[in-house]
Amino acid sequence: MDLPFSVKPDQKLSVKDVMDITRDKYQGSQFDPAVGLKAGPFSNPNYFRGFIIDKQRYNAPRCVNVSSVEYTTITQSRSWLPDPIGGINWIAFGSQDTSCYIPLYCGITEMPESFTKGDHYVFDRESARWAFDYVDFHTQVVYSYAIEDVKKAQENYEGRSLKKIPILDKAAAELYEKDKAEAIEFITDFILRNAKSTVDGWWKLGDRLLVKYNHFGIYDTEKRRPGRVQSPEWWNRAVIENDKLIPLAPPSRPKAKPEKKND
Repeated sequence: MDLPFSVKPDQKLSVKDVMDITRDKYQGSQFDPAVGLKAGPFSNPNYFRGFIIDKQRYNAPRCVNVSSVEYTTITQSRSWLPDPIGGINWIAFGSQDTSCYIPLYCGITEMPESFTKGDHYVFDRESARWAFDYVDFHTQVVYSYAIEDVKKAQENYEGRSLKKIPILDKAAAELYEKDKAEAIEFITDFILRNAKSTVDGWWKLGDRLLVKYNHFGIYDTEKRRPGRVQSPEWWNRAVIENDKLIPLAPPSRPKAKPEKKND
């Protein structure tokens, strides 16, 4: 088969590697949806959805990262740990490129309250899914700019969780041998606090994106100075050609009035 069912990786994959895979949009390949006019002026891989014209259908590529996804999960099964601690389900609400993976130990006895709420037709700041859709919405406007802000937030919150999990695994496993109920309470408490911190962080990120790129500007909130979002030259030239734009004539200078001569 040209495309085998599975391929042995060159090296063992980490959870972070799998997170990156779920965010793949064929960058750098012939199927890259962030290249050309179809991606708009800000290289948005979610911009082109396909269309029919002259009875011909033109489709966007079906990427690993689907912009309309409800949620994505990555499951870890570690047989060397007690079952309640060995199983972790990482969940990301909404599109993976603008979302954040949050860990859930399978032994927890309580779910984050914000995870239990969500209505597509009612905006709710108490709902986790709306926090991530909120960030996604504000990222789409000037994607090539805003996605860099999102990546920094992902590195912060996901990096923090990935760093803490091994420490928690060890502490929870040791506690589990002495008191199973206390170990379960320990991991549940961490999951609830960590999830709340991440969701709160994503609401704040959405608010920052709204302010920073308001009116297609770039507002420096610390220096209180506005900047401007720049569209790339290739896009500008394409607009000139397609819309037959005519350059403005340079402003003419008023003619100097002749000096009056004294008699």
